[in-house]
Amino acid sequence: MILLNLIRERTRVSLRGVSMLTALSGIATTMILMVVNMAAEQAAEGRVSLRLLALMGVSLLAFGWSQRQSDVVVAREAEHILHNLRLRLFDNVRKAGPDVLADIGQGPLQNALTQEMQTVSASLPVILTGIQQMVLLVFVCFYMAWLSIPAFLMVMAFTVIAAAVHLHRVRKVSSATRDAQAEENQLFGGLTDLLHGFKEVRMNRRRRNGLMAQLHGLSDRTRIAKTAIKRQWGREFALIQLAFYVMMGLMVFVIPLFTTDYHDVATQTTTAALFMIGPIGTLLFAIPSFGNAEAALTEISRLDDALTTANDGQVAPNSNVTDADTAALPAKDAISQIALRDLCFAYTGGVEGRGFALGPLNATFNRGEVTFITGGNGAGKSTMISLLTGLRVANSGGITLDDVHITDARLQAYRDNFATVFTDYHLFGELYGVNAVDPARAEALLEKMEIANKVKLVNHAFSTTDLSQGQRKRLMLITAMLEDKPILVLDEWAADQDPHFRKIFYETLLPELRDQGKIVICVTHDDRWFHIADRLYHLRDGMFEG
Repeated sequence: MILLNLIRERTRVSLRGVSMLTALSGIATTMILMVVNMAAEQAAEGRVSLRLLALMGVSLLAFGWSQRQSDVVVAREAEHILHNLRLRLFDNVRKAGPDVLADIGQGPLQNALTQEMQTVSASLPVILTGIQQMVLLVFVCFYMAWLSIPAFLMVMAFTVIAAAVHLHRVRKVSSATRDAQAEENQLFGGLTDLLHGFKEVRMNRRRRNGLMAQLHGLSDRTRIAKTAIKRQWGREFALIQLAFYVMMGLMVFVIPLFTTDYHDVATQTTTAALFMIGPIGTLLFAIPSFGNAEAALTEISRLDDALTTANDGQVAPNSNVTDADTAALPAKDAISQIALRDLCFAYTGGVEGRGFALGPLNATFNRGEVTFITGGNGAGKSTMISLLTGLRVANSGGITLDDVHITDARLQAYRDNFATVFTDYHLFGELYGVNAVDPARAEALLEKMEIANKVKLVNHAFSTTDLSQGQRKRLMLITAMLEDKPILVLDEWAADQDPHFRKIFYETLLPELRDQGKIVICVTHDDRWFHIADRLYHLRDGMFEG
């Protein structure tokens, strides 16, 4: 089982030690029950035993200490294991190429890292409690067997039957719970449409009515499903309680018919049976938590295996960089040229397994120059940029940085020389990976980008990113400039700027970056400013023209 294997492989503590703590807790609890029964007999005779009082104190101390120790150790280890699982998934996502993430999808990954992890985290304490109660029941059963074999056999038979019926019914409840979660996920998806597409919703009455009707239907189905589940769990709890009350009646009315000495231990066995009701109920409700944790871990493991397999299949972008590999590249302030040499790449798929092909591409990008990449939609500009920046690995050909060939092991060190603003960029509020920033320089850049009245740099983070699309791109360019990398790649950066700032970008910012000795590469359609470029490459059907 995945959960048990995971605990066995990832835990840092001795499972034998935890088992001993759990056993000590069960023994101590059983001793408390025995002392209570014996003390009750003496109390009926008007006697009080100091020995039993001392034994009660020792049992209570043993129970409290062992229970606390096992709870703390297991809780700490459970969260440590989940922490390692999250880090492993984070690392696999970091290593994955764009096609891998597109194939798997963001939804399953987010679900695994949030809902499934929460399911495991919530289930583990319940499972631990169930195991503790199971160990306790073993010792209490031994005690009951010592008191009365008929009572013990009847309790065991009744418990097995009740457990079998309960688990059969719980499987249906668990299945219904999964269905309800699926309905709820669809509801959240509809809510995302409402929040992200609120403009389109307000602009079209029929779209609004259709979306709202769907949301009402999903919400109603979720309400019905969750109500039914809660009703079923309430019914299960009531049936378990009723079953044990029936068992108590059998113990006091039926067992005396088959044995002559039962009256001597009737009180003790009844007390022990009452004592077992809580642990048995807890154990029965812990079993579905084990199933939920197994299902969640199965989904997490499936995604982890898919990412690992995909990453192993593209060793190049995931290879670790050694000091020797990094040292082979020129220093950042000495980089003067990038060159593409017969670079070819093809997407698999399409008709007869053939997809879009790019190349062979030959181009050079020099220090202190602005290079424009142009081309129509579908010409391959974005794919070319992903190859140039090392996000994708070419099928053939290569890239050189000042005549140093970019090998698989040098790929990450090569990527570290780029500052980028892609068309599908993500704006981080925090300046991750950027060294200490001069506040005066940051303020000057904000002023230059004409957003100083809206954004400030506070504690190495932007005060807000809730801006227009064009202003967010300006923040991205500020981040790229603060990174101070020798190569700057801007993919359709000016597309979201107003005419005023587009002019500033082409006629002021790009020349300044060129004068700073950057290798500046821009994907653009703005033919009005093509004269700004020192070099221009035009892509058509995956190849450079001219």
